[in-house]
Order: sequence, then C-alpha cells, then structure tokens
Amino acid sequence: MRIIKLYVLNCGIFSKILIDFTQKNQPQELICLSGVNGSGKTTIMDLIIALASFLNPQISIQNIFFDRLKPNILTRTEFAQLDILIDNKILSLVLGDEKYIQYNNDYPQAFMIVNNDIKSIIKQFEDIIVKKPVDKQDKRSIEIEELKDLKGFLTNNDSIIQKIIKKNLNLFDNLLKNLEKNIYKELDLNTRCKLPHFYLFNSHDREILDIRYSSIPKDDSRYKIVYKYNPHNDDLKKLLIFYDYAYPKEYNALIKWINTNVLIGKKIERIDRPNFRVIIKTNQGQEHVLELLSSGEESLLIIAIQLYLKASLNSVIMIDEVDQSLHPEFQEKIMEIIIKIQKEKKCQIIISSHSVNIWRAFKDEAIIRLTEVVK
Repeated sequence: MRIIKLYVLNCGIFSKILIDFTQKNQPQELICLSGVNGSGKTTIMDLIIALASFLNPQISIQNIFFDRLKPNILTRTEFAQLDILIDNKILSLVLGDEKYIQYNNDYPQAFMIVNNDIKSIIKQFEDIIVKKPVDKQDKRSIEIEELKDLKGFLTNNDSIIQKIIKKNLNLFDNLLKNLEKNIYKELDLNTRCKLPHFYLFNSHDREILDIRYSSIPKDDSRYKIVYKYNPHNDDLKKLLIFYDYAYPKEYNALIKWINTNVLIGKKIERIDRPNFRVIIKTNQGQEHVLELLSSGEESLLIIAIQLYLKASLNSVIMIDEVDQSLHPEFQEKIMEIIIKIQKEKKCQIIISSHSVNIWRAFKDEAIIRLTEVVK
C-alpha cells in the first residue's frame, strides 16, 4: 500500500495543489516535506489521516480525529482526493463535489466519495461536544452533561457510512472484506501489522508521561486503520511494562534492538516489576527512570519503538517535524533509524522537517519543497 497523490482545493494555504508522491510514475518509499513555517506540511498530513479514515467500514463521528486547538481539517477543505496504490489498483478517497475528481489512466481506479454534508455534521459535533467551554467546577456534572449531549447527537447524526458513494469498489472486494472482518478486533501484533494502516506522529505530544501504575497496564491490541500517537493512550512505559510481562520473547528482542540502535550513552537496563518502573542505566553506571530522559531522547525513543512495532509492507507512517527537540547528532540518528526500518519493513514513510541535516538524508527527488509549490 502506497500513497501516490493528494489533490486539494481551498484548504488553508492551498488554493489548488497536486502533491505527487511518485517519481517516474512509481511510488516513493521515503519522502520529505520541506518548507517554511506555514507552508502546509501539517495540513497535508492531517488531510491524509482524515481521508484515510473513510476506509474504516464502521466509520462514525466518534472515530474521526478532533483537535481542541483548531477546527477539523475536513471542515476547512472544499475538495480533497487521496490516491492510494494497492496491488496495482488505485483506491481514491474523496471529499467534496465529484466534478473535481482526478482520474488516473495508468491503473484501474475505484472511489469512495463523501460529499460536503459531512462537514456540517463534524462542525455540529465540535460545537456541541469537542469545543464546548468547560467553566464549571463539578467535573462529574460536566461529564454527565457531555454524555447526554453525545447520546442525543449520535441518535440524529451518526450516519457517515450512509453518506459514502462507492464506485468500482468490486476491485477491492478482498481488501474491504478483510477490513470488515478485523476492524476493532483484538489481534496479535504480527497480524495487526500485516493489515493496512496509517500512523501519524504529530509535531507535539511526543513525550513520556509520569504515570504511576499500580497494576500491570494492558496494551491496546485492537486493529485500527488509522492511528495517531497519543502519549496517554500509547504511553511508552505502559507498553514496555506490558510487553515484559505478556510477551517476554518479543520484549527481549525489542530491548536488544533499542540498546543497539537507538539510545546514545545509555540503555534500558530492566523493568522494576514491584514498582512498575522502567530503569535506564548510563554508561557511567548511574540509573534513573524512563520519564527522566530528555525531551530529545523521549522523542527519539518513541518514534523508534513505534516504527519498530508498527511498520510493515502495508503501512504508511507519517512523522511531522521529525527534528523537533533533536540535537543535530540525534537528527542523524533518527534518520539512520528511519532508513533502516524502511528498508527492513518495506513501509512507506513520509516526514516533514525544517532541518538541513534531515534533508541531506534524502535524494533530491524525494524532497517535496512546499515553499516552491505554494505561490
């Protein structure tokens, strides 16, 4: 599975743009979005994740990603089309009027089209639930009120599936049946990784939280088509403690890989099971808990571990501002890891960066310079 094109009309800085992720009509495996602040790097990744959500056979308003800091990307877009190459066939995920659809003459093409009605539903959901001001002291009364609001809203509006127009989807019968069969089921890691999925690291939230566990935390093993890293749901300490208990063989392989390829001047020494802590040991013999890593070390470790566990032939991994909080030495290290993972797992990886050190790791044709594209 590979993203090959994204066509956008009137979204943020973009009035009309075609982002081509191919080179000589072949999908690129490792791509860098470059450009000044405000050139649309984050917008592109947000759009890809939002459109990819349409693949979910059980899609509803509850599993669309929302951000309390800004309106949902789909409500700010007139038209968008994401072309995905799967087994030499194109599946186009479309938002907006069909008259703007881009047709491909090189491959058989199918469409899943969501018209603009979805925008008003998303906006209502944001107004009623997501961005409702919290100005009361009684947290429980707020939660009860939000629950009532949510139930009332879903009764009348949660019908995104009915709004999807499908064309030529018989081309992807096997894929869609597989998605329907496995969506939200608890699956082992190897099975999940073989299924199509998109994973986004946004430019913030790459941190390890100081969560004090009192029992062994269970890692979420449900299959989802679209993932977005969240430090609460995907807490790295939780993952390592759980893997040490539930999958010792996989845990030992992961720790060996981390200590060989990721951390500089220190290593993951052990899990302190009685106290539910991950212990780090420096080359000087000093020990500290996982949460006391620097912000750069945290970012490096989070990206590396999630890539190691999630990347596969059928995955598209996106990392926004991969260089954030990273010293130049760590920037070189993260690119070494990304290139190594891409070659081993055969996934597609799209990153964005402001750093010349990061750009140097890419072939010139693999850098999409948005500052030049957006006029």
